[in-house]
Parts: sequence; structure tokens; C-alpha cells
Amino acid sequence: MQSRKITAALIVTVGMALAGSVMAAEPEAPVFGGWRNLHSANGAAPVLEDLPFAILPRDVAKGTRFAVLDRENKQAVCCLVVDSERLDAIGLETRYRLPGVWIADLLGNEDFNQRHGDRHVFAMKREDALLDHVFSDAGGAYSDLGGLLLPAGAALEEGGSIKLGATSYRLQTQSQRFADDNGALDRYTLQPPAPAAPVVVEVPYSTY
Repeated sequence: MQSRKITAALIVTVGMALAGSVMAAEPEAPVFGGWRNLHSANGAAPVLEDLPFAILPRDVAKGTRFAVLDRENKQAVCCLVVDSERLDAIGLETRYRLPGVWIADLLGNEDFNQRHGDRHVFAMKREDALLDHVFSDAGGAYSDLGGLLLPAGAALEEGGSIKLGATSYRLQTQSQRFADDNGALDRYTLQPPAPAAPVVVEVPYSTY
């Protein structure tokens, strides 16, 4: 009987410890990423157009929803929804017939991935407000071609910061031409309140 009481006490203690560890676990960090709107390579048959792809820092489930940043209209528009498994170079070429230069944009190169980690690329589909959203066609506008991908529910504040739940991320955007002048790289830096580290998203636009 004494042995049973000790065993029961141990089970209760372990159960309480496990419950405490679950309650103490920090919530998973929100996923920020990039996206590109692409089309098949010239001469491909059939030609596939307006193909949105997400560039994310880690794996996400099919059906995960994101908003896109419309820089010119200063708003976050929902939604792009994950519509595939993680894609590799073979899938991007054979299934979507993308040109090699854009496959490299999506997947990154070996040097980049060694420094920043492998990219996770997914095909996306448009839903909700994004289906009928009209991007600006003013000179120099290109939010329809890609940019910053935000968790669904994010909003753009008046000062240009990104609001997600109770957290405000100060947003800085930089654009620089490639050394060979064959495209450009946009870098988005999202700075949450200190002492949290900034989130950096890079979206390349190679010329094709």
C-alpha cells in the first residue's frame, strides 16, 4: 500500500511538472517572410501567369494564411494562403516552369543560405480581400510583383510600423541594385520592442 501511495504521488508530481512546463513554454514566434508574383519561362507550354510564391524561414502547414504589404497604398492586404508542400528547384521548374533566374531568387544561393538558413518556398493562392485588391500602377510602383509577407491579422499603422496583436514592429525598408545591375534586392527590417532582436526579410528581384 505504501508503495502504491508513493507511485501515485510521483505520477501526480510528474503530471504537475509537465503541465507547468507546457504553461511556461513561450508562444511560437510569428512568421514573417517574402513573396514573389511570377510567371512561366518564355516559350513554356502551357504558360502559367500570376503565380504567387512565399519565401519563409521555416516550414508551415498548408492552409496557413498571410497578408501582403502594399507599400504604395500603405496597407496590409489579406490573404495569400499556403497551397503546396515545400517546393525545391525541381518542383519549381517542372510543375510551374519557372526560369532558372527566378528559381534562384526564391531558393537563394549556397552562400546566402549558409549565413541565413535555408529558405522554405511554397506555392500560394489568393483569398478574401486580396482577390479584388488593386495595386497602384504609378511609376515606380511594384507591390504587385512581391514584397513583405506578414502574418494574417497584421496591420500597417499610421507611422509605418507593423502592428501584430499587442506588438508593434518598427519597419525599415532598403532597396539596392545588384552588382551586375541585373535586378535589385529589397531588405525589410522589423524591429520589435527591445531587447528582442530584429527580423530581417530579403526579397530579390532578378531581371528576366
